Amino acid sequence: MGANNTGQEPQSKTIWWALVLGMLLALPGLWVGLQLDDYFHWGLVTQRSQVLQTLSPASPYGLFSFLDGDPARVVDMMNLGLVPWWTYPQVEYAFWRPLTELTHGLDYSLWPQTPMLMHLQSLIYFGIMLWLCFQLFKKIQGESSAWLWASFLFALSYSHGVPAGWLANRNSVLAVIFVILTIASHHRWREYDQSAISLRSCLLLVLGLLCGEMAVTAGAYLLSYALFYDKGDWRSRFYSLVPYAVVGLAWLSIRAILGYGASGSGHYLDPLSTPILFLEMLTQRVLVLVGGLFLVVPPELGSALPAYRIWVYLALFLLVIWVAWPLLKSDRRARFWLCGSLLCLIPVASTVPHSRLLIAASVGAAGFLGLLFVAWRNGKLRRSGLAGAATGIVAVLLMVLNLGLSSLLLPLEIVSMRLMGDNFLNNGAVSWNLQDLPQGATPILINPPLSSAGGYINGIRLYEELPVTAKTWLLASGTRSLKVSVLNQHTLDIESAEGLYDAQQEGVLRGPQAPFSVGDSVQLDGMIVTVMAVDEGVPTQARFQFAKPLNSDLYRFAHWHGGSVAPCRLPAKGAAIELKMNSEQCAMP
Repeated sequence: MGANNTGQEPQSKTIWWALVLGMLLALPGLWVGLQLDDYFHWGLVTQRSQVLQTLSPASPYGLFSFLDGDPARVVDMMNLGLVPWWTYPQVEYAFWRPLTELTHGLDYSLWPQTPMLMHLQSLIYFGIMLWLCFQLFKKIQGESSAWLWASFLFALSYSHGVPAGWLANRNSVLAVIFVILTIASHHRWREYDQSAISLRSCLLLVLGLLCGEMAVTAGAYLLSYALFYDKGDWRSRFYSLVPYAVVGLAWLSIRAILGYGASGSGHYLDPLSTPILFLEMLTQRVLVLVGGLFLVVPPELGSALPAYRIWVYLALFLLVIWVAWPLLKSDRRARFWLCGSLLCLIPVASTVPHSRLLIAASVGAAGFLGLLFVAWRNGKLRRSGLAGAATGIVAVLLMVLNLGLSSLLLPLEIVSMRLMGDNFLNNGAVSWNLQDLPQGATPILINPPLSSAGGYINGIRLYEELPVTAKTWLLASGTRSLKVSVLNQHTLDIESAEGLYDAQQEGVLRGPQAPFSVGDSVQLDGMIVTVMAVDEGVPTQARFQFAKPLNSDLYRFAHWHGGSVAPCRLPAKGAAIELKMNSEQCAMP
């Protein structure tokens, strides 16, 4: 990747190494198996799922229409235990991804019990994405070592791990394929074609949007192209964006008419329906994503890091801008890539920050950093003394982070869903002994490890051909330390000063725009939940009244214990126990 390596043939050979290296690091994805939402998708396609199928117009299987805002359907899912009682009745997160659904339909129809073949299909798409992006870098960067640097940076980006390794996130890889194709087609049109409109570019954008919402980021790069790269006059640049704006507005309109969108969730914020809440969260989420994009700090670390981290990210990013300033002033390519990557962060800030959201932004980040590294190696940043030393330190640090650390994180991110699934859910779901459960009995899981654990547990058991009960009730979050008190033979209280669920990590089913109040109640078939105390809209104490006595054979209480589900003996009337995921207190002898 040296600056003097300008021969086309050596560069072409070198680029194959970038592809091989990226694919080798992604190979562990073949052993990830099905995780979380994958079980929903498998069940819907094979028609073996307990999940009530939504009416999803223009969607082959309704795989991404998890909740459609229908309160009656939410109550039905609560009764089945597929979602917990604290789910907001009007919550909606339904996504229109018909082309991606077709690829999953292929998996679950032709090889439904062979996850390795499903992941092989995903890795093929991942390889296509890498290669197309390499070619885009070559078109924009030209025949220079800058496109090789960019290609290796992109191939080794850890942000690709979850989209490449988690089947349910395949939509992001497919969408970014079309984002890359759209940029390349637009570049060819503006540089070499004299036609008034590029129908091919518009069609590619449409196909990307039908793969997933990540394709919206194409608009970020097209706007940046018009601002910084396009050689036409300003009127011509403006009109070049109009066809894409028409496509985007048409997509938004059709999507809304068909009933797709997000509302009532703390994870998915629709900028159009909740603009104020979106803007309140925007700055913090964007800065966390900037830290992940350039400083290689996985955004999903979240609350494990101090709150002031976002200002550290901002300061360090401004230092990077200072280092790159001579390049940004002189090179329109650097301005295009950097601005495009930053604009990509705005739409993905509509959900909780995670490395998987950076896959589109990583295109521009790699392009920008590739140019920056070449400029530094060729002495074009023009600094001496302490400023020159600082520039060198920052450049080397960026190399170490984005080539070294990122390449180490990539395979870990690839298998992260498997690691999380096995530790938090899969092993417990498979080991839960429901064989001797009396007919018609309801298992009650006091502290599930995830807010939607009931649905995942049943999906896993169906896939593994294990018995599944008609319904499973979930009482509180296993992420909290809980106090369980028995008031009488029909009633128990559960309380936690931290809240009965984690509003940040488990807020996907209920956002801050739908707070609980004292006295709110949720009535299910055979159980009434009443909120007794709240803190900032999150219940800290709830009362559970059961239609049958707590010691009835129709109930089987259990708790999550050390990665497995263990039977739980409730305390005597008037007594209480402290319960954690590793607690022994209610374990039956």
